[in-house]
Amino acid sequence: MHSLIVETCLRIKQNELYLYIFSLSAGDIYNNFVVSRRYDDKKEGYQRIIKDTKVKKIVSYLSGKSENSYPSILPNSILIALDNVSYENNKLIIKNNDKGYKGLIIDGQHRMKGAYDYDINFPLIVIGVSELEPKYQARLFITINKTQTSLPSALYLDLISATTDEDIRANLDGEVITAEQKATEIVKDLNSNENSVLYNLIAQTGEERGKLNLAQLVGIIKIYINYTDGKFKGYSYNDQLKIFINYFNAIKVVFEEQWEQKIIFKSTIIGGLLKAIGGVFDVVNTTHNNFKENSIIYVLSKIQDIDFNVLAGSGGGIKAQDNFAKQFIKILKNKIKDDEKYKVEL
Repeated sequence: MHSLIVETCLRIKQNELYLYIFSLSAGDIYNNFVVSRRYDDKKEGYQRIIKDTKVKKIVSYLSGKSENSYPSILPNSILIALDNVSYENNKLIIKNNDKGYKGLIIDGQHRMKGAYDYDINFPLIVIGVSELEPKYQARLFITINKTQTSLPSALYLDLISATTDEDIRANLDGEVITAEQKATEIVKDLNSNENSVLYNLIAQTGEERGKLNLAQLVGIIKIYINYTDGKFKGYSYNDQLKIFINYFNAIKVVFEEQWEQKIIFKSTIIGGLLKAIGGVFDVVNTTHNNFKENSIIYVLSKIQDIDFNVLAGSGGGIKAQDNFAKQFIKILKNKIKDDEKYKVEL
C-alpha cells in the first residue's frame, strides 16, 4: 500500500512519547491498520476480535435508528500505534511496516468498524502514538480494554504473553515465566496440535461460540503445573502437554457418544473432568506405571457408562466442578477396587 499522508496534524509529547492528533476516514483506518498482530490474515483478525452485535448497534446509532441517537457523532478518538512515520511542518506521513500494514488499533475497534459499515468516508478523530514497543502496545491495549470495557478473559490471557520481556516459547521449561503463562501456552498447544482431540476446539479470544473457554482451562491447568505444589511441576513442558493430550484423547475414546453430543463441553463437566485428572493420573500410574493414552482408556473404560449430565446435576460454578471431580474419582476407585476381572488382567 502507499503511504497515508495527513496534511494537518498536531503533535504533542507525553512522557517522552509523541502523540499525533488528526482525522482519517473510517475506510482509511480499516484498510491500513489491523486489530490484532496475532493473525497474518487481516480479515481473520477482524472476525475473531470484532463483535458484530456491538458494530450493528453503532451503525444503528449513526443511522439515527436507535433511541436517543441524536446527535449521531463519535467524538471519542481511535487510538492507533503507528509503526513507521515521519513528521514535519504539521504534515504526517504514515508508512507501511514490513508486514504491509501501518500499525495496530489499540482502542476504538468497534467504533471504527461501525463507522466503516455505516459510511466508509465517515471522518474519525485519531490519536496515533509512535515509537511504542510491541510489549507496551499490548500492555496499553490490556489497560484500556480491561478497565473501560469487558475484555474477554481468553483474549486477555492470549495477549498477556506479549507484555513480558521474556520470550515465552523459549522459557517453557524452568521457572522464568509464570505458571499462568505456561498454562496458557499448554492450552494454546492443545488447540493447535493436530494430535490433540481439542484441536481447534478452544476459543482463543473468548468470542467463538460453541468452543471451550481458554480462560477456564488455563485456570485449572495452572494449578497442576504451579511451581510450589503443582502435581505435574516436576515434568518438562512437553511431558506436561502430553499428559493433558493423552487424558483428553482417552476421554473422547471412552465417552465418545457424550463427546459427539458435546455434553462433555459443558462448563461444569469439562471443568470437573479436568480437575479429576490428578486422581485419574494416580490410578493409572499405580496400575500401569505410566500415563499413556491406551492405559488411560483401559482404566476409564471400567466406568464408561457414567452419565455426565446426571453426575453434574443442576448446579454450576467452581463448587459444581469440584463436586463432579470428587464423584468421578470416587466412582472410578470403587470400580477398580471391586472389579476382580480387572485385578486379574493386571
